Amino acid sequence: MADLAMVSQRLRRCGRALLLRGAQPQIIAVIEKTGLHRLPGIRIDGPWPALA
Repeated sequence: MADLAMVSQRLRRCGRALLLRGAQPQIIAVIEKTGLHRLPGIRIDGPWPALA
């Protein structure tokens, strides 16, 4: 989680954002519980449906 926060901080300095796409629901839950989703520069694109 600390690595995600550091990467998002570096990207923000360059005017960019980190887009987390297709993460498993458990990963999204951990990110939300730690508050990382509130940091500017981190965007979460909901979980992808399971592959059949």
